[in-house]
Amino acid sequence: MPELPEAETIARQLHAGLAGRVFGRVRLKRKDIVFGDPRPLGRLLTGRRVDRVHRRAKRVVVDLTPSAQLVFCLGMTGRLTLCDAEVPVERHTHLRIAIDGSARELRFRDPRRFGGIWCETDSGGSRGRKLSPLGPEPLQLTAAQFRRMLARPRQIKAALMDQGFIAGLGNIYCDEALHAARIHPLTRADSLDVRTADGLLRAIKGVLRRAIRHGGSTLMDYRTAEGAPGYFQIHHRVYQRAGEPCRSCRTPIERIQAAGRSTFICSSCQSRHAAEPAVCPSN
Repeated sequence: MPELPEAETIARQLHAGLAGRVFGRVRLKRKDIVFGDPRPLGRLLTGRRVDRVHRRAKRVVVDLTPSAQLVFCLGMTGRLTLCDAEVPVERHTHLRIAIDGSARELRFRDPRRFGGIWCETDSGGSRGRKLSPLGPEPLQLTAAQFRRMLARPRQIKAALMDQGFIAGLGNIYCDEALHAARIHPLTRADSLDVRTADGLLRAIKGVLRRAIRHGGSTLMDYRTAEGAPGYFQIHHRVYQRAGEPCRSCRTPIERIQAAGRSTFICSSCQSRHAAEPAVCPSN
């Protein structure tokens, strides 16, 4: 599932290829993946200019003029690519948008359809699912803000995976950051002292920035907007490395369950002495 580094990579590449361009013909195969303004997507997008493509959490956001915003949620298998219009169209390509004055087009493909497209305008109308609220961006958090956020009796991995708590982290980068900070994923967030909490935030930022530099992690479906794989997976220290030696201490990596997900840890680097069952708030 694309996380923050993958969405950031896609957004940067799309901005380079689309900023200042005008959308042309829109070909939509599945209307059930489009939400927001209820008017036909072709009518909403054709003739609008792309001002900027950026990222919010795991979402890729296209700012358009006149005032509109196209938001792509990639889900588990969503893929956004900018390619020549003559390239054969893959199965499960649900949206194609021509780029005026260019032989290229923007394509959105999503075999499992866990993602979606939101077109937000100032019309006031809306249909279908709403975009869920998001927490703060991890790369913009200060240490003081992060320490205040952790002051709840909650398992640390569950907190980091919660997009309403902190936006953009998923299974891969939670595991990598917790290992880098030497924190067991079952540790209670409110048990972390100042030094450990500050170290965790530094680890989160460091892991995300390194992953962005390598174009994200390709484990199954993810590709950049140019159709290339990411390469950060070769630098993973724990994620999907069960049975392999820890790159820090050579202890075999273990696979456990945390926050309802398969989780990869080094039992030596990430001691359980501070990991206690978290009390989950009823609300």
